[in-house]
Amino acid sequence: MNRGIYPILSGALAHERRMQVFANNMANVNTAGFKQDEQAFKAIFPRYSAVMPSGGRMGSLAQQIMARPFGPTERAFVAPHQIKTTFEAGRVRLTGNPLDIAIQGRGFFEVQTPQGPRYTRNGMLSLDADRRLVTGLGFPVMGTKGEIKIPAGKLDISAQGEIRVDEKPVAKIKVMEFSEDEMPTKSSDGLFFSENGTESKNPQIQAGHIEESNVNSIGEMVKMIQGMRNYESTQKLIQTLDRMAEVAIQDVGRVL
Repeated sequence: MNRGIYPILSGALAHERRMQVFANNMANVNTAGFKQDEQAFKAIFPRYSAVMPSGGRMGSLAQQIMARPFGPTERAFVAPHQIKTTFEAGRVRLTGNPLDIAIQGRGFFEVQTPQGPRYTRNGMLSLDADRRLVTGLGFPVMGTKGEIKIPAGKLDISAQGEIRVDEKPVAKIKVMEFSEDEMPTKSSDGLFFSENGTESKNPQIQAGHIEESNVNSIGEMVKMIQGMRNYESTQKLIQTLDRMAEVAIQDVGRVL
């Protein structure tokens, strides 16, 4: 097999991985608080050691054919490196539901999960059977003093996250902030994980609104089309090299 196929194959696999990330972005275009991802890659250069002919004489024809050429190798491979998340805010949409909450700025809600504290921008909240404020997955949303339980009555949430029922203060929603170089990483269930957050001193919250996904559906579709074309190009290159090897075996070998 022509060894030139392997670098091209690594490129095809890289395009396939990138397409998976684009597909996940598109699947979550309507998920509140979702942050789009971008797959990054790195180049890998194989180690090279030239084999000099011994004795200063030219070896046999077979040795010359099998010997690797002198000088640095030109082959380079590509491999997935890391997934980068874009934390730009999505569009804020009015819903009128008093338990829908959107954060203005770079903050995150803190929720309690079986794996420990996690963070989210998805503000589509509800009350469970114990009247705890929970996410769509049933994880309790944390307040500044722990879990938030809301009694029956007229609910009001201020711009600073203070929850009042019948004009009586009940709790305050906890909003966590992260520095630019210590942003949380994606975890399971669409949540984020970090150990470097600090509680926001002046959170800005919009009740009756939700933050939509920051995925640009048209832009992601264009990227998917480009990725598919690049993937098809690598397939054609592999087929061309395979055809060259076939010709060399059948035609050139017959002549020799």
